[in-house]
Amino acid sequence: MVADSVSDECGTRTSLGDVRILKLTRRRPMDSQMKQQIRMSFERIDELLLCGIFQRERADDPLVMSALAERLILVRDPMAKAKKFTTPVQLTDDLNIANQVKDVSDAIKYVRDGICHVDSENHSHDLCKARIGYNVAYGKRCIAKFGDVELTSDYEDDVCFFGEQKLYLKRLLRRAYQEAKDKLSPSIRA
Repeated sequence: MVADSVSDECGTRTSLGDVRILKLTRRRPMDSQMKQQIRMSFERIDELLLCGIFQRERADDPLVMSALAERLILVRDPMAKAKKFTTPVQLTDDLNIANQVKDVSDAIKYVRDGICHVDSENHSHDLCKARIGYNVAYGKRCIAKFGDVELTSDYEDDVCFFGEQKLYLKRLLRRAYQEAKDKLSPSIRA
């Protein structure tokens, strides 16, 4: 049976007509274990930022890719928790918005999967019909050209990690992390 009107807590009937009923869900509070996990993620992300692994002088360090993979894993977690417990981080600047990528959270997952899973389709670059895995550009530069398609980093003051998607260290990863941290910090202090 479908109702054509609803009553509020005072018994006042309201016609539904063209009104859409939104499903309201109560957000579950964070337990102490989850709060501790978030705090630990924040500490580790900060350690990775402060250790200098992503500096131009360390470009040849064999641990840069490992640090990026860990950073993507760690940043994705608080972003998912921000979405679950507060509001999502929805940055879209400098992203290649496509089927699988609608915002920074999707881009982080996409790049993380491409780096962590050798058989991932996220290595394929549709525009240049090439399989491109892990690339890093320090500053503004073109690192490859395939016909008319150039793989470029657009900012002199940033580090770009890319294949099909570009993730800028300052403009996307740090900003997404900071937004998730700002959203979650009041909850993990309580």
